[in-house]
Amino acid sequence: MALLNIILRNLMGFDMLIFILAAVNILFIIPKINKYAVKIKQQLSPTVYKPLEALLKLIREDAGDQSIDLHQIRTLKDRQSFYYHLFININAIFPLLGILGTVISLLRVTDLTNSLIVINFTTALTSTLWGLIFAIGFKTVDGVIGAKVEENEADFNLLINRIDHITKGDVDEA
Repeated sequence: MALLNIILRNLMGFDMLIFILAAVNILFIIPKINKYAVKIKQQLSPTVYKPLEALLKLIREDAGDQSIDLHQIRTLKDRQSFYYHLFININAIFPLLGILGTVISLLRVTDLTNSLIVINFTTALTSTLWGLIFAIGFKTVDGVIGAKVEENEADFNLLINRIDHITKGDVDEA
């Protein structure tokens, strides 16, 4: 029961920042990354490996739903990249916030009686615990999201390289 009280007391203090950042990741950043990744994939998947003549026709002409807007794809890719880098940077902060919370809690240790030392160390280590839990959890999520982002990046670069080769007069290798 004492441990639960310590955890709840810390949640109202420094640990709250860790939970707020985790909530921002879960509720805002990850859905944004997924939204942009899906939109990019929908536009790139059917077009990347098309024959170049058909591809250039879809870019140059208004083919309705089939047309390719490279500027829109680039904008989506930039937004996806922004949110992904924000996600990565927030994830890197979790262990640091945990350590900072531990240090701040340990600085409060002024009474060196055995029972208070145990309580203060337990209080201090909850920040480290939460920081590590969220860092490990979001690193796992990063493995899935990162793969989508890299695949979209590779497909976009392949599309641009194919277009560059044909406009420069080189032979298409795809």
